Amino acid sequence: MSGLCPDSGYRLDSGGTYQPSKFQSYTWASFNHFWNEYVPAATHDCKNVLVVINGDLIDGNHHNAVDLIPNISSQEEAAIEIFKPIAALYPLVIVRGTEAHGGIGEQSTERVARELHAIKDDASGNSSWWQYWVEAGDCVFQFAHHIQTTGSTAYETSALMRELVAGMSESTQWGTRMPDVMVRSHRHRCAKVAIPCDCGELQLVVTPGWQLRTPFIEKIDRMRLPHIGGVVFLCEDHQCQIKEKMYALPHPAVNPLPVLDTMSSSKS
Repeated sequence: MSGLCPDSGYRLDSGGTYQPSKFQSYTWASFNHFWNEYVPAATHDCKNVLVVINGDLIDGNHHNAVDLIPNISSQEEAAIEIFKPIAALYPLVIVRGTEAHGGIGEQSTERVARELHAIKDDASGNSSWWQYWVEAGDCVFQFAHHIQTTGSTAYETSALMRELVAGMSESTQWGTRMPDVMVRSHRHRCAKVAIPCDCGELQLVVTPGWQLRTPFIEKIDRMRLPHIGGVVFLCEDHQCQIKEKMYALPHPAVNPLPVLDTMSSSKS
């Protein structure tokens, strides 16, 4: 398991329990610090606060993974348990993510969003959104989950700039409003780019996540770590201040060289 898990663990459908690993306990403590201390302090002077969960609430059963809680309903219950205290404090929007995680048509995401009484999409009547547009402090945001990934740190901002420029092209072509801030997730790595414009600047931000390294990540990169944390956007007078809060993962243990037992070797 590499996702969020409370220290109390989860009850499995079989009646057994799953207990968090040492690293999951660290991630859980970081998650609680972010929501219980960092977010309230960062938004202390704000009149309105909105929480957006930008996709992939659960892991689902994907890529033949064997280190998951296999029952999807158990994963959904876990997501509801984790986010219910947050939904009780703030208006909540849930954006749909990857179908490999949320199920075909993002059915799991919709069920969790419904249970958490997330803000509904009036056009569809659904409790979760493929995209969410909102205006705050004269800044227009577009939240959507997907963006291209990369296997190289040197090119981490390439997909961001392509996405931002593609948005500018589409907005110009059809005469629609270009978002001031485009928010993406999916990559488990936090990054941002900005382009100056006559109204200030256009920005694209990719959020960090709350998942540790997985077997899939171990396959595609051995050194790059996922970024753990969240982002707070503070908006006023057409200006958006972006505050990323990141939590450093524990460093891998460097093991001592085993000492050969010469006596045992000679006896054998």
